[in-house]
Amino acid sequence: MVQISRRALLGAGAAASAGPLLTACGSPFDDTTAAGGNVLEFVTFYTGPDGVVMQGIVDRYNEQSEGAQIRMSAPAYGGDYLTKLVTSSIAGNPPAIMALHNNEVPPLRRFLHELDLAAFGFAEGDFVEGTQDLAVADGRRLGITMSTGPQAMVYNKRLFREAGLDPERPPANAAEFVAAGKALKESGVWGFIREPATWMPWLTMNWQNGGTLVAEDGTAAFDSDASLEAIDMERRWVHEDGIAPSQLLDGVQMGQQFQDEQVGMIFIGPWGLADVVKANEEDGKEFGVAPVPAFFDAAPAVAATSHVYCIPVQRSNDDWVRAEAAKFIEWVVREGSVTWAGSQAPSFNGVDAEIEASDDPVVAAMGTFVAEQPRARFVPYAPRWNQALTYLTSATQSIVYRNEDLSLMSEAARQATAAIKGATR
Repeated sequence: MVQISRRALLGAGAAASAGPLLTACGSPFDDTTAAGGNVLEFVTFYTGPDGVVMQGIVDRYNEQSEGAQIRMSAPAYGGDYLTKLVTSSIAGNPPAIMALHNNEVPPLRRFLHELDLAAFGFAEGDFVEGTQDLAVADGRRLGITMSTGPQAMVYNKRLFREAGLDPERPPANAAEFVAAGKALKESGVWGFIREPATWMPWLTMNWQNGGTLVAEDGTAAFDSDASLEAIDMERRWVHEDGIAPSQLLDGVQMGQQFQDEQVGMIFIGPWGLADVVKANEEDGKEFGVAPVPAFFDAAPAVAATSHVYCIPVQRSNDDWVRAEAAKFIEWVVREGSVTWAGSQAPSFNGVDAEIEASDDPVVAAMGTFVAEQPRARFVPYAPRWNQALTYLTSATQSIVYRNEDLSLMSEAARQATAAIKGATR
């Protein structure tokens, strides 16, 4: 059951003045639009290039729609995205369609319609295995998973050649990764630069080693043997193998170092693929895309995000809104997935051949990310996860960059557990 605080309930009473998101979603109908009132709000977190791609898909839908028109909005994503959606749902005026990550579905489950794949003309086998389970909470399917965002490795083929490496054989395991990193470092560039926070390599490595993030009882598992072995491997890359810098660089700085050819390998999500392809075509770069190496062999895994489309219950006109929202979601999956491959990895199997044969170089290159989906792993729902992640991030950064003791992971697990379990009391 979702725990609603008194503060949230008071906020619901002031929904009309709660900010741009709630103002835009005061009703699924908007008499000020050219559609004469038949406009449904589609709220997303697509604030980057993926927003441009999705807006184009929405425009195509609106051109052929004989029913509702869809208006996409993308408020700045952050901790208040979910809060605003919960508040608008409590007030009875949610958007008609919500884009959620898998771990944002459970907090909203009481406000979402249960959806039947068959009613959309779909079956489980139409999607990458497991992707539709991301929308299930308490045994109820509350959304359709449009896409996921597994990480992949991008590497510089020219730097590989200069380091005496085969540019057509990127590293596939831990030993090959370190060997490639050392060869690159000896040639005068860094072998690898890590993302320091949300997409830290430790997530993938921990899962590959059989670790987990949070146990069923809400205990953070950052200090399991698998977790400690994973973070120690990252630490060694910096302080023993010497293939990665000890300075903390954020995601933007990491990407810039790669574009400037100061590092041979980084990990990215599919939303960064367009920049890689553009650099190859316009700047003469030789960047390749490959799966993230299997650093451990306990389980196939790569860290990923997800994009689940849900239909909230409306206070009025719910049947019509639900029917029109369902039409949009079905159309987007069937007709928009190939275009969507220009920024994310569609979960719909029916477009794999079109993606592979596409003359759009970004869409064609997305095949690597699409192929990674079967081993994608996702952060599960846990109350106050953002706070727990702060403790985890602090510990991993101290160990990796400052060579501090692995016991920091136990302290982070203790703090995270207190936050998670404290939220459920």
